[in-house]
Amino acid sequence: MLDDKDRLTDNLVTQKYIAGGYNHAALEAANSQLLDAFTGILRDEHQMQHEIFMEMNNRGWYQPKTANMNDLSQHINKWNQELQRVQNTAARRTMPPQQAFQGNMPQYNYQAGATMPQQMGMPPAQTTMYRPPQSPMI
Repeated sequence: MLDDKDRLTDNLVTQKYIAGGYNHAALEAANSQLLDAFTGILRDEHQMQHEIFMEMNNRGWYQPKTANMNDLSQHINKWNQELQRVQNTAARRTMPPQQAFQGNMPQYNYQAGATMPQQMGMPPAQTTMYRPPQSPMI
């Protein structure tokens, strides 16, 4: 027979799974009304998950490890370096040699009627910034 700790643990795991499903559904929503519905449900799921977590935490059954600030700083530095490397690689592959980044960010200008901003000096066909999902949910 399940005790209270096992029931709450099962509920917490279930809430996390459900929230993941609604998050995915919200990301794939085809219109703003559907998006609003999914994000509202997702917010409710997060609230329920938080309440379960708080109950378990208050009973001493779920005690998250306190983050070590030194470890956190090391991870942030590591990922900032990785981001810099990816940005530099992308810049070398997509931009003519004479065009450079300013502050490691590409410069964009807005073209009225365009669905996405275009990089200055580059034709729209070379600056695809969005690719729809391969198998969207309905």
